Amino acid sequence: TMELFERWAWYGMFMVLALYLTGSRDTGALGFTQAQKGMLMGTVVAILYFLPVITGAIADRVGYRKVLVVAYLILASGYLLMGQVSSYSAMFLVFLYVAVGAALFKPVISASIAKTTDESNSSIGFGIFYMMVNIGAFLGPIFAGKFREISWNYVFVMSAIIISLNFIVLFLFFKEPEREENNDPLGKA
Repeated sequence: TMELFERWAWYGMFMVLALYLTGSRDTGALGFTQAQKGMLMGTVVAILYFLPVITGAIADRVGYRKVLVVAYLILASGYLLMGQVSSYSAMFLVFLYVAVGAALFKPVISASIAKTTDESNSSIGFGIFYMMVNIGAFLGPIFAGKFREISWNYVFVMSAIIISLNFIVLFLFFKEPEREENNDPLGKA
């Protein structure tokens, strides 16, 4: 469920982000050039997909629940900020901030699935996880498309609200998987 909400929020924002970045300021978009859009989206997404190597190690050290709280706080506030900034440098920094939140989330969910399944149910566990990814990726753009017709800001508010639903799931249902205590900073046994 947390994966569904995270993907809904991310893809809701991300699938219309290029239009928001390059659309006319008359429509409430930012009016950046195609080159600016490419640099912003390409650089930040590349950093997002590199960071889980670091953020996963952090989660192993401090605990999954704590990292998820920080991730959701960053993501919710970052999505809201994305709708409030208008300069290229501010949008770059805010999108990078959102990427840090997403990078904190990614390894925790994957590790939770790995730690809560075994040989008898790991395939169905991963299947359910991947189904949630796809449902979230399906719903996000549908809602974002409708909200952007009203106001670009509604897209970012939607993403902030959807990711914030994960606080309910986290505090009511998430159980910290058992982890081996390891004091080696590189995670070696």
